[in-house]
Amino acid sequence: MSSNLLTLMQLTARRPREAMAHVQSLQLTSAVAWQVFALVLVIELIFAHLLGLMLGPVDVPADGALAPALALSPMLLGAIQGCLLVLMVFGLHWVGRAFGGTGRLEDAILLMALLQFALIVLQAVEILLILIFPGLAAGVMLFNVFVFFYLLTSFTTQLHGFTKPPLVFLGIILTMIGGIIGLSIILTIIGVTIPGTPPNV
Repeated sequence: MSSNLLTLMQLTARRPREAMAHVQSLQLTSAVAWQVFALVLVIELIFAHLLGLMLGPVDVPADGALAPALALSPMLLGAIQGCLLVLMVFGLHWVGRAFGGTGRLEDAILLMALLQFALIVLQAVEILLILIFPGLAAGVMLFNVFVFFYLLTSFTTQLHGFTKPPLVFLGIILTMIGGIIGLSIILTIIGVTIPGTPPNV
């Protein structure tokens, strides 16, 4: 099992579309796909907690803007992150199908699980680099963002059988912008204020 996972990670790093094709070939059921998704989410939360212990407490600004977020329990943070990832899963599936994609919802779930696990591995390597060479922190963060969009674009292209990755990337960006705007409107309607922003008067 571990050797298969290592092989999959190596394939993800070198040829991400082939890695996604391999995941699709498994033809996992919806129940199994969601179990894999949940397992990766738990691993990510454990990793984030250990990282927090390693880095120590975060300095809170004088205005306390970060206080509400820092006060959240790991379980609540996990629930929020899980909900966001689930929204991304359905967004990738519905938007992709709307533009002629052929991907299954089960494979969209596995796409997000594979993406998150790859980012966990990448982040572990980045932490080691930062500990050895602290000056690389900013560059590493930019590289992480690049890898996220590169893998997401490659996986989505393979998932839906698209042939033009640049258009897929543009679609992902537009979908994210639309999702952020829509979420902001919903939060405003229900009266939720983002920490650190002035309330409406």
